[in-house]
Amino acid sequence: MEHLGERKLTLASLSQLPCDSCQSVMVVLHLVAPTARAADPVDHSQPAAPDGTPICAAWLHDEYTVERRGGSWATWHPARDPRYGCAFGHEHGSNPRAFRYFSRTGMPAFGLVNDYASSKEAHAGFKVFVANEDRKGLAWTIILHQGSGSPRRGSVRFHSLETWLFRERGRRMLARTRQMADFGEGVGNCPGIESRESWRLLPVPGCGRSYEEWATALDVGGVLRARPAFGIHNAITQFDPADPERVVFNKRAICGAADPAGWDSSCKGDRRTVLHPRWSVRNNGPSRFRTDAYGRRADRGLLQIVSRRIRVDQRRERDGVENVFIAEQPSDGGIFRAGRGWRPKRGFEFPGYCVLGSN
Repeated sequence: MEHLGERKLTLASLSQLPCDSCQSVMVVLHLVAPTARAADPVDHSQPAAPDGTPICAAWLHDEYTVERRGGSWATWHPARDPRYGCAFGHEHGSNPRAFRYFSRTGMPAFGLVNDYASSKEAHAGFKVFVANEDRKGLAWTIILHQGSGSPRRGSVRFHSLETWLFRERGRRMLARTRQMADFGEGVGNCPGIESRESWRLLPVPGCGRSYEEWATALDVGGVLRARPAFGIHNAITQFDPADPERVVFNKRAICGAADPAGWDSSCKGDRRTVLHPRWSVRNNGPSRFRTDAYGRRADRGLLQIVSRRIRVDQRRERDGVENVFIAEQPSDGGIFRAGRGWRPKRGFEFPGYCVLGSN
């Protein structure tokens, strides 16, 4: 059905599409201009993917928006457009609509938090992590900016992180927070390195390891704390401390024999893990308050919501496979589940299903 200013896909049309995020999902697309309806959806200046999938035009990508704070913000989209079958060449992780509480969270606004902090973050780096049950009574969605394609990540310490936390019993919302999270120093992943509470553990030239991990110690207004870490098992590039601006692709053992910047590369940054969120909620004050961009209380700033009635303490939940969350397949919306292993066997690209370049 068509509406002036927006277009909605019917569930029936979506059910016929092969892309992971397109099945049984209604996608709301805001047209950026009336002429966009007649525009060519394919970018003919770029070659098609190996399976023949064409590359989407920029205007089509720019249709995926959400309204927040009186403005329009980019939001999640599938890796392959459901109407035209073209590929965007990057992915944003879990489908937000796969979250059990999506009716209360809605689509994420990419860039709102970092814009408030006056810190630029590249669009392709926004990733969504959906866990409908952590096997401890909680469900959560995290929206994190974590790209692995740019060497800039080695020198940028703060990245936007948004959290929705729910308790399964009673279906109560425990928290809705957002901030620029501190991921500490950039550290080369070399033998003998000691773990830190906050860091960006990065593959570097001269050391054989290719794994990447970002860890942070969240503190929102002193009432919500967490210690999550986010692993990338096939990061696109390495970080060269001697030349921080140089683009160095990841090790051949991860990227494979193909062009590491091409469609057939295996280092696409799409095989990710969430480690031990270790949620802690203890709020004796108002459930609504404001903070600056970094989670410190302020008279004005970002609105935070943390329940004052329900307490959570997962601070001891750190080790073991029960505290490792992986997404096993994109076709279920990319839901992250605990206790399924230490690393994902596949990423958000499903060969011949949703095509990704080195995103």
